[in-house]
Amino acid sequence: MKLFDLHCDTITECSIENKKLLKNDLHISIKDAQYLSEWVQLFAIWMPDDYRGEQACQYFENIYHTYNEQMNKNKKLISKCTTSKEIEQAIQSGKFASILTVEGGSAIAGDLDRIGYLHEIGVRLVTLTWNGSNEIANGCMSRDESGLTSFGKDAVRKMHDLGIIVDVSHLNDAGFYDVAKLSQDSGKPFVATHSNSDFICAHKRNLTNEQINIIIENGGLIGINLFWQFVGADSCDFVYRHIYHMLSLGAQNTIAMGSDFDGCTTVTQLSGIDKMHILYDYLLSRNIEQKVVDAIFFDNAYNFFINNLS
Repeated sequence: MKLFDLHCDTITECSIENKKLLKNDLHISIKDAQYLSEWVQLFAIWMPDDYRGEQACQYFENIYHTYNEQMNKNKKLISKCTTSKEIEQAIQSGKFASILTVEGGSAIAGDLDRIGYLHEIGVRLVTLTWNGSNEIANGCMSRDESGLTSFGKDAVRKMHDLGIIVDVSHLNDAGFYDVAKLSQDSGKPFVATHSNSDFICAHKRNLTNEQINIIIENGGLIGINLFWQFVGADSCDFVYRHIYHMLSLGAQNTIAMGSDFDGCTTVTQLSGIDKMHILYDYLLSRNIEQKVVDAIFFDNAYNFFINNLS
C-alpha cells in the first residue's frame, strides 16, 4: 500500500514535546510507516495565531531546526525533497519522501522577502492562515470576513512565481475566492490540504460544492481530513461519505489524503499512520474501484507534485 499525505503536524509536536520522528507515541513515526511500500509526507510547521513579527520568525526557526535534525538523523530512511526529481529519486531508492510546509502565513511576518527565504530553505507549500487572522488573510474562525489583504495578494503572486503551492485550508470564504481568482490569472493550481465536504458535515472548515468544483476545475487537490468533528462522526463510514460525495462531483483526480495527524483528534479507527490500511480496505469494501482508491491514497497527489514542483 502507498500513501501520499498532504498534511500533518507531527514535526511541530516532535519539536514541542521533544520526541523523535523514528519512534514515538504520536500519530506518525517512521517505524509505524514501515508497512507502506511508498510514502510521501508533507510535514507542516504550525504557526500559532498569536505569534507575529520576530516572535513568529523565531518560533518558525525552532521548529525548522527540529525538522532538519530529524531528517538528518533518519536520512537512510527518509529524504527531504524540494523538487519533483528528488521525490522520484527518493522513491526509486526505496526511501520515504518528505516535503516541508508551513501552516500559517504569520511565518512570512509581513515581509515579501521572507517568501524567497522560505523557498530557499525548502518550503514548498504555505497554508495561508490558521483559524485566525494574519498579515495575509483571515482564517475561517476570524470575525473579519474580508478577503486577502493587499499584502496577501502580493504574497500569493510571489508564491506562484517561486513555485510555492498555495493552500486554502483554514481560509475564510472571501479569501478562498481571492486565491481562486489569482490562481486563474496566473494559471497556477491551488490546494486544500486538509478540508472535507460542507455538504456532508456543515462546518466552516469544510468546502462547499462550489468551492470543490472550483478546485477541480483549477487542477488542484483536496486532502481528506480525519478530524472527527470535520468528518461529522467518529466513523470510517462518514469519511467514505465525504469521498463518495466528492467523487459524485467529478473529483476522481482531485481527492487525496490530508490526515491532519498530530493536529487533531481523529476518527478512532484511524488514529495513526499505522491504521491507514483500515480506511483503504473500507473504501474497497464500499465498491470504490481499486484504481480510484489508489489515486486517492497516492497517485493524485503524486502526479500533482511531480507536475508542479520544478
